[in-house]
Amino acid sequence: MKVLIIGAHGNTGRRVVRLLQEKGRHLPVAMIRSPEQKGVFDEMGVTTVLGDLEYPVDHAVRGCEAVIFAAGSGPKTGKDKTVLVDHIGAIRSMVAAAMNGARRYVMLSSYRADPGSGSSIRHYHRAKGLADRFLATQAEVMPESLDWTIIRPGGLTDEPGTGRVSVRPGDSDNKTSRENLAAALVTALDEPSTIGKIFELFDGETPLAEALRTLA
Repeated sequence: MKVLIIGAHGNTGRRVVRLLQEKGRHLPVAMIRSPEQKGVFDEMGVTTVLGDLEYPVDHAVRGCEAVIFAAGSGPKTGKDKTVLVDHIGAIRSMVAAAMNGARRYVMLSSYRADPGSGSSIRHYHRAKGLADRFLATQAEVMPESLDWTIIRPGGLTDEPGTGRVSVRPGDSDNKTSRENLAAALVTALDEPSTIGKIFELFDGETPLAEALRTLA
């Protein structure tokens, strides 16, 4: 499949692109916000497309069979950008995927994502929760529906990936290495047991592929 990675230039997104490229099973297309980000992917031999979640992204999705959403407004932006990117922008990409034939959609969400969150970063958790809710119910409002998966990692770290995870809250310290997360996003593309599922992902003791199969 040709897979569009939204948020490809981010810490997790770059790992996703690299892993797809290394595995060779699917063809990654990196969506970037500015031409200055292109060089990273040129060196990897990966095709890029310019796109901004605050505007239509149909042109970026067109021709792709799958989307991995790994974007985020980032901790240095205001609450307005959180809404525009993590909520409205995410939904915009889902609609673009559905209407342009990209049936598989894997969402990088967040542990504690909830439309009614009262956390200290409630604007972020609410934005992610609202986007997740739309994705999980999009078949009710769109004539073309997606085969979706929502992955909710814990606090992200730059620790080396072990390939061992937990998909059950309380089984770990609720931390998730970006390498394990990237591997899960890529593995989920081809794992039928993840379709239509929302699950947490933490560093743990179970081999990744085995953990994902338990979701069936």
